[in-house]
Amino acid sequence: MKSVAINKGRTKQKKKTRIRIINAAKKLMSDNSKVSIEEVAEEAQVSRATIYRYFTNIDLLCTEASLDIHFLTPVQLYDKVKDRPLDECILFIQNYYNKMAQEHELIFRRYLSATLLESFGSKKKIRGARRVEAMILALEPYKTQMSKKDLMNLKNISTVLMGIEAVIVSKDVCGLKNKETNDTLKWAFEMILKGMNIDFKDKN
Repeated sequence: MKSVAINKGRTKQKKKTRIRIINAAKKLMSDNSKVSIEEVAEEAQVSRATIYRYFTNIDLLCTEASLDIHFLTPVQLYDKVKDRPLDECILFIQNYYNKMAQEHELIFRRYLSATLLESFGSKKKIRGARRVEAMILALEPYKTQMSKKDLMNLKNISTVLMGIEAVIVSKDVCGLKNKETNDTLKWAFEMILKGMNIDFKDKN
């Protein structure tokens, strides 16, 4: 078996394990105000060591689990827009993640603070990267129309222009309110998409 196929298989398995851990934490949190790594490990049927590969402490796990309760999965989100042209699809995804960040801003700020501390100097992938997964799904039908570099750049700039980090910079640094933030980030996306020489309606 080729190494690329092996790596893809491992990546999928890691995502499944991560989701199983989060779902176990969500289930326990619905019944108890406080949960432990041991309880989550038992519920998810994994070892404590496995949990620590994805979450360095129980607070980080519970914070992400609490956010996950409110979120659509990337697949569920993409299902809502998969029949739309790419530009409309991306703008819908951007608006969704910005709205979620604004509606749950305090939890997001706490989560971001915790992950920044944990990720400093660490080689581990701390966060779940919902935005990246949603963009990969959105861009998949157009991969024959764009170079690999353009696909990667569009995926990455999309992530930059949505979510809690973009909201924090807009509000804390630029002094914008929520509507101004959303309008500015949408405008930035529209300018990027207009500059791309592809037919957003053609998925072939």
